[in-house]
Amino acid sequence: MAIQVESDLKDILLKIDNKLDHLQTDMTEVKISIAELKKDNQRLEDKIDNTAKTLEDKIDATDKKIDSTAKSLEDKIENTNKKIDSTAKSLEDKIDAINKNLTDNIQNLGKRVDNSEFINRGIFVGLILTILGGFAKFLGIIGNP
Repeated sequence: MAIQVESDLKDILLKIDNKLDHLQTDMTEVKISIAELKKDNQRLEDKIDNTAKTLEDKIDATDKKIDSTAKSLEDKIENTNKKIDSTAKSLEDKIDAINKNLTDNIQNLGKRVDNSEFINRGIFVGLILTILGGFAKFLGIIGNP
């Protein structure tokens, strides 16, 4: 029986040894797979970092473009406001000049109307006196000179 136990023990140890060899081979393969996964993971992280950097650069460029466009628009609005202000001032000056001219013309027309009314009254009074004188002469109230 001692021989039997030794041979069974030998077989068992050989099987354990074979299993350990298989386990070592599997562990080596797992280590290689882990190393490859780490390389792949590093490549992915590098790509993500590059993509993030590219996006940040594009966002910065877009922000700069927006800022320059906003500044340009502000400058154009300011120039337009200045032009509107100068045009409004010019129009106000022209309106004031026209208003003064119209006021002067109205005053001159008032003087002319006053003069023509005075002349018309004088002519009317003279006409009435002439008519009355003619009637007086016709009726014989006034003699011949």
